[in-house]
Amino acid sequence: MSPFRAAASLVPVFALLTFTVGACSSMGDPAGAPIEAAVNGPRPVETVPTFAGTVESILQDKCQRCHSEGGIAPFPLVTYEDIHDIAALARAKVVSKEMPPWGAFDDDACKVQHKIKDDLRLTEDELAKLVGWIDNGMPRGDDALRPAAKHYLPVGLEGKTHTLTMPAPYVVAENSGKDEIRCFPIDPGFTADTWIGGTNVVPGASQVVHHVIVYVDPKGEGAAKAATAGGTSYPCFGGPNVSDPSLLLAWAPGVPPTSYGEDTGLKIPKDAKLVLQVHYHPTNASTPDQTKFELRVIEGKPSYVAQVVLLGNAEDDKGPIKLLPGADDPATGPAFVIPANVADHKESMEVILPETIQGFPLPTLSIAAVGTHMHWAGVDMKVEIERKNPTADQPAKECLIGTPKYDFNWQRGYSFDEPADKLPTAAAGDKLRFTCKYDNTMANRHVRKALAEQNKATPTEIKLGEQTLDEMCLGVLVVTRRTSLVD
Repeated sequence: MSPFRAAASLVPVFALLTFTVGACSSMGDPAGAPIEAAVNGPRPVETVPTFAGTVESILQDKCQRCHSEGGIAPFPLVTYEDIHDIAALARAKVVSKEMPPWGAFDDDACKVQHKIKDDLRLTEDELAKLVGWIDNGMPRGDDALRPAAKHYLPVGLEGKTHTLTMPAPYVVAENSGKDEIRCFPIDPGFTADTWIGGTNVVPGASQVVHHVIVYVDPKGEGAAKAATAGGTSYPCFGGPNVSDPSLLLAWAPGVPPTSYGEDTGLKIPKDAKLVLQVHYHPTNASTPDQTKFELRVIEGKPSYVAQVVLLGNAEDDKGPIKLLPGADDPATGPAFVIPANVADHKESMEVILPETIQGFPLPTLSIAAVGTHMHWAGVDMKVEIERKNPTADQPAKECLIGTPKYDFNWQRGYSFDEPADKLPTAAAGDKLRFTCKYDNTMANRHVRKALAEQNKATPTEIKLGEQTLDEMCLGVLVVTRRTSLVD
């Protein structure tokens, strides 16, 4: 089964997984890192904010990584004219917290206890100054007070050593009403155990690429499957269909390059092959795609192994990950079903971390980053931990992340900006809970868009699955541990 379809099946291979999520700023390397910083010294404190003295610095810090030449945004926010011409739109987007793209905010149900790296959120002071400036007629101010320009590199993996891609473009047929999942075997040419310190995915045709997963194929079985299918790829709904696969990376819209930290890496065994799995969502036109991914190889065995745990997507209460009872369940018991025209439906599930993994005691894991994954109806998700044996400096119960501004188009991972010994931890016997909230009504613009693509006028009942109009509730934990002899 696919790790997106039924993450409960991943618990036994916990130590082999890797995943990355992100947005304009990554888990490690900021997308479009500045190559020139402001050098004007301390900024003036203006009683009445102007563009030159106040607003331009806010745009540099919180907007221009995306809204600049080479950025992923459709227009720049660099000059006075840029922001002046879209002021009303900018005001609405920042007040609603839709921009900058950042889903994690504290609320009554979740207060994150750790600082998060690369925080794109406007502070209350920055928001007040930007909105006040717009409402005050957008004074330009004295150009002599402007900060030095910042220039950003195009989005890509810093220090990349390898770029791997499909052997030829794959043509996605025009809309047939059903998504397609395709696997492309790739030989990375690694003749020795190889450690990866960073990854990045570059979709070839973003309008049809729903998500990407790269698996390690230790026995190189993918090529034979593609040959049997009569080409360079094969259909692979539910996984790569090879023996003992592990997950190297995964990508969804908005995910930037990811770095796993100093002296930390993910392992590809000697002579292993890779399988690039692409989930395609067809449009109304035939579309060629040639998605590629980038790797940064690090020298030697690192001191720490980065691993990623995908947990969630429980269909019922029978497996290791148990779906909890909900208000809209049928009489037969817990079921992952989101009724039509319900704006606040919730699905919750729990898993207890096992004592052993593949015969080895589960070590205490440091949680370096957390992410959430749903589809179009998803509007909020919480990831919480209840510790069996909490230490003196960690709470028994903790909310690791809450994303009440979740947006499928702007998924990302949230990395904790803490020294290694202050990171939250997870250990054997600890309980993880995932709570997802959905708005399956026409008031949800993402639902409206998804229905329109399927020529449907009203919401329908949603179940767990990989299709566009299916849903998920998947928690992502990036964890680290010390390298061991078995690595």
